[in-house]
Amino acid sequence: MPVIKIKNSTSSGTQPGSLTNGELAVNIADAKVYVGQGGVTKIVDSLGRQDADNVSITGGSINNVALNNSSGTVSTTNLTFGSNTVTAVDNDTTLANNSNSRLPSQNAVVGYINSKKGALKNIYSFTSNGTYTKSGDDVKQIRVVCIGAGGGGRGYAEAGGAGGMAEEVIDATGITTVAVTVGTGSGGGVYFGFSGQGNTTSFGSYLSATGGYGANQNYQHSGGHGGLGSGGNINIYGGGGSGHKNDHSQAYHNGAGHGGNSFFGGGTSGAHYSSRFAQNIMAFGAGGGGHNSYFVSGYDGMYGICVVYEYK
Repeated sequence: MPVIKIKNSTSSGTQPGSLTNGELAVNIADAKVYVGQGGVTKIVDSLGRQDADNVSITGGSINNVALNNSSGTVSTTNLTFGSNTVTAVDNDTTLANNSNSRLPSQNAVVGYINSKKGALKNIYSFTSNGTYTKSGDDVKQIRVVCIGAGGGGRGYAEAGGAGGMAEEVIDATGITTVAVTVGTGSGGGVYFGFSGQGNTTSFGSYLSATGGYGANQNYQHSGGHGGLGSGGNINIYGGGGSGHKNDHSQAYHNGAGHGGNSFFGGGTSGAHYSSRFAQNIMAFGAGGGGHNSYFVSGYDGMYGICVVYEYK
């Protein structure tokens, strides 16, 4: 059986003059290894060495190796990744230190992620029919508000009611898309007859809000009642429209009737005798105002709205 012989030297820059074939020599000072192979051949130019729980590597790399000492930590003056040198570990959970030289700890990253849970990501509003599409898997909950459309007004100040309101917080984990229907307001008309109910706004089968009733639809000479939300965590009525006013002559200057207020605000403002203006200057879902004249049409009810708030 061959015998392996190893020589060593502690003098920097010293190379063995001769080695027999297979004989090894180590220069401890330079961390170089030589072998006898028909002469002297250097086989390791810089040998990694361990001394007092420290490893010094020059001109090489460590791949797929866990670095640990007895305490489970790695102590280093700096650590270089590509062109960035890390000089400290940052435990700040806000990650406010925007620096390439500080590496966030695992606790800092987890803390930062947890601090963002529940944060508002996006707001989408629908004023006509459409489809809600969740913006990403990081959306955990959505809050949806539906407002029904307003009812139309008539003559003699008889005004339409506002659409109802429904609001719900929904677990968005299993949601990809949801159909959205937005109600349109019913038309206004002259004194004789009644206006129809505004149309319903809905968010799939989760929640909906009916439209406000038109003037004279619930009772003769009365303003329309408000619509009502359903399916939500909160469901409320819209405001009712104003009722009949007897005198419409120029001498008395009776004002026109105000449409019912919706969750988002008021209806059409009143008008002077025989004038008509501000047709669509009203909140989503508000009732149409009633004109003070019997021969001029009241205002149309305002269309509804569906608002979706996304939260992480």
